[in-house]
Amino acid sequence: MKYFIHIFVIMLFALSLNAQNTWKFSDFKAAHVKQNDTVYVINFWATWCVPCVKELPEFEKSIKTYSQKPVKFYFLSLDFGDNAWKKANDYLDKRLFSFDSYLTTDDNANEWIPMVDESWSGAIPATVIYKGNKKTFHEGKITSAELNEYIDKMLN
Repeated sequence: MKYFIHIFVIMLFALSLNAQNTWKFSDFKAAHVKQNDTVYVINFWATWCVPCVKELPEFEKSIKTYSQKPVKFYFLSLDFGDNAWKKANDYLDKRLFSFDSYLTTDDNANEWIPMVDESWSGAIPATVIYKGNKKTFHEGKITSAELNEYIDKMLN
Protein backbone atom coordinates (compact mmCIF):
# COMPACT_ATOMS: atom_id res chain seq x y z
CA MET A 1 0.00 0.00 0.00
CA LYS A 2 2.83 2.37 0.91
CA TYR A 3 4.34 1.71 -2.56
CA PHE A 4 1.13 2.82 -4.28
CA ILE A 5 0.98 5.99 -2.20
CA HIS A 6 4.52 6.86 -3.30
CA ILE A 7 3.60 6.25 -6.94
CA PHE A 8 0.49 8.41 -6.55
CA VAL A 9 2.51 11.27 -5.02
CA ILE A 10 5.07 11.04 -7.84
CA MET A 11 2.28 11.12 -10.43
CA LEU A 12 0.71 14.18 -8.82
CA PHE A 13 4.11 15.87 -8.78
CA ALA A 14 4.61 15.05 -12.46
CA LEU A 15 1.17 16.42 -13.33
CA SER A 16 1.88 19.66 -11.49
CA LEU A 17 5.14 20.01 -13.40
CA ASN A 18 3.35 19.36 -16.66
CA ALA A 19 0.88 22.13 -15.90
CA GLN A 20 3.79 24.56 -15.61
CA ASN A 21 5.74 22.97 -18.48
CA THR A 22 8.91 22.93 -16.39
CA TRP A 23 10.82 19.69 -16.11
CA LYS A 24 14.01 18.00 -15.10
CA PHE A 25 15.23 16.13 -18.17
CA SER A 26 15.10 12.69 -16.55
CA ASP A 27 11.49 13.29 -15.44
CA PHE A 28 10.57 14.69 -18.85
CA LYS A 29 11.94 11.67 -20.69
CA ALA A 30 10.21 9.26 -18.31
CA ALA A 31 6.88 11.06 -18.71
CA HIS A 32 6.96 11.66 -22.46
CA VAL A 33 9.19 9.09 -24.18
CA LYS A 34 7.45 5.73 -24.18
CA GLN A 35 8.53 2.29 -25.39
CA ASN A 36 6.10 2.08 -28.30
CA ASP A 37 5.93 2.67 -32.05
CA THR A 38 6.04 6.45 -31.74
CA VAL A 39 9.08 8.48 -32.76
CA TYR A 40 9.93 11.17 -30.19
CA VAL A 41 11.88 14.22 -31.32
CA ILE A 42 13.31 16.42 -28.54
CA ASN A 43 14.98 19.67 -29.48
CA PHE A 44 17.09 21.71 -27.05
CA TRP A 45 17.01 25.41 -27.85
CA ALA A 46 16.95 28.92 -26.36
CA THR A 47 15.63 32.29 -27.51
CA TRP A 48 19.13 33.80 -27.21
CA CYS A 49 20.67 31.13 -29.48
CA VAL A 50 20.70 32.40 -33.09
CA PRO A 51 21.15 28.97 -34.76
CA CYS A 52 18.36 27.62 -32.54
CA VAL A 53 15.79 30.18 -33.61
CA LYS A 54 16.88 29.91 -37.24
CA GLU A 55 16.16 26.17 -37.23
CA LEU A 56 12.66 26.45 -35.71
CA PRO A 57 10.98 26.89 -39.13
CA GLU A 58 12.67 23.64 -40.18
CA PHE A 59 10.94 21.86 -37.32
CA GLU A 60 7.63 23.45 -38.27
CA LYS A 61 8.01 21.92 -41.76
CA SER A 62 8.71 18.48 -40.29
CA ILE A 63 5.80 18.77 -37.86
CA LYS A 64 3.48 19.34 -40.83
CA THR A 65 5.09 16.50 -42.81
CA TYR A 66 4.51 14.00 -39.99
CA SER A 67 1.19 15.30 -38.67
CA GLN A 68 -0.56 12.02 -39.58
CA LYS A 69 2.29 9.75 -38.43
CA PRO A 70 3.24 8.47 -34.96
CA VAL A 71 5.77 11.25 -34.37
CA LYS A 72 5.78 13.64 -31.39
CA PHE A 73 7.89 16.76 -31.16
CA TYR A 74 9.03 18.37 -27.91
CA PHE A 75 11.04 21.56 -27.48
CA LEU A 76 13.04 22.02 -24.28
CA SER A 77 14.09 25.60 -23.72
CA LEU A 78 17.38 26.26 -22.01
CA ASP A 79 16.44 29.88 -21.38
CA PHE A 80 17.08 30.99 -17.83
CA GLY A 81 16.08 33.73 -15.45
CA ASP A 82 12.73 35.09 -14.39
CA ASN A 83 9.82 34.09 -16.61
CA ALA A 84 12.04 31.95 -18.85
CA TRP A 85 9.18 29.60 -19.79
CA LYS A 86 6.91 32.54 -20.64
CA LYS A 87 9.70 34.18 -22.62
CA ALA A 88 10.24 31.05 -24.73
CA ASN A 89 6.55 30.50 -25.43
CA ASP A 90 5.91 34.19 -26.14
CA TYR A 91 8.73 34.01 -28.68
CA LEU A 92 7.08 31.02 -30.37
CA ASP A 93 3.59 32.57 -30.25
CA LYS A 94 4.74 35.85 -31.83
CA ARG A 95 6.19 33.92 -34.74
CA LEU A 96 3.04 31.78 -35.07
CA PHE A 97 4.76 28.45 -34.46
CA SER A 98 2.32 25.64 -33.76
CA PHE A 99 4.25 24.12 -30.87
CA ASP A 100 4.91 24.89 -27.23
CA SER A 101 8.16 24.73 -25.36
CA TYR A 102 9.00 23.14 -22.06
CA LEU A 103 11.60 24.57 -19.73
CA THR A 104 14.30 22.47 -18.15
CA THR A 105 14.82 23.16 -14.47
CA ASP A 106 17.99 21.11 -14.17
CA ASP A 107 20.64 23.40 -12.73
CA ASN A 108 23.54 20.99 -13.10
CA ALA A 109 24.03 20.52 -16.85
CA ASN A 110 26.95 18.16 -16.24
CA GLU A 111 24.48 15.78 -14.64
CA TRP A 112 21.74 15.68 -17.28
CA ILE A 113 23.61 16.34 -20.56
CA PRO A 114 25.16 12.83 -20.59
CA MET A 115 21.63 11.43 -20.10
CA VAL A 116 20.72 12.93 -23.46
CA ASP A 117 23.82 11.63 -25.22
CA GLU A 118 27.33 10.81 -24.04
CA SER A 119 28.82 12.63 -27.04
CA TRP A 120 26.93 15.89 -26.44
CA SER A 121 29.21 18.81 -25.61
CA GLY A 122 26.24 20.79 -24.28
CA ALA A 123 26.18 23.17 -27.26
CA ILE A 124 22.79 24.08 -28.70
CA PRO A 125 20.86 23.59 -30.81
CA ALA A 126 20.77 19.86 -30.26
CA THR A 127 18.18 17.25 -31.17
CA VAL A 128 17.67 13.72 -29.93
CA ILE A 129 15.28 11.28 -31.58
CA TYR A 130 13.98 8.17 -29.84
CA LYS A 131 11.93 5.18 -30.88
CA GLY A 132 11.84 2.23 -28.53
CA ASN A 133 15.46 1.40 -27.73
CA LYS A 134 16.83 3.29 -30.74
CA LYS A 135 18.29 6.77 -30.45
CA THR A 136 19.81 9.28 -32.87
CA PHE A 137 21.54 12.44 -31.71
CA HIS A 138 22.33 15.56 -33.75
CA GLU A 139 24.34 18.46 -32.36
CA GLY A 140 24.07 21.75 -34.23
CA LYS A 141 21.53 23.29 -36.55
CA ILE A 142 19.42 20.78 -38.45
CA THR A 143 17.42 21.14 -41.68
CA SER A 144 13.98 19.64 -42.21
CA ALA A 145 15.51 17.31 -44.84
CA GLU A 146 18.05 15.98 -42.31
CA LEU A 147 15.42 15.70 -39.60
CA ASN A 148 13.01 13.91 -41.94
CA GLU A 149 15.75 11.45 -42.90
CA TYR A 150 16.35 10.61 -39.22
CA ILE A 151 12.61 10.25 -38.59
CA ASP A 152 12.07 8.08 -41.68
CA LYS A 153 14.85 5.73 -40.55
CA MET A 154 13.15 5.40 -37.18
CA LEU A 155 9.72 4.83 -38.70
CA ASN A 156 10.94 2.06 -41.04
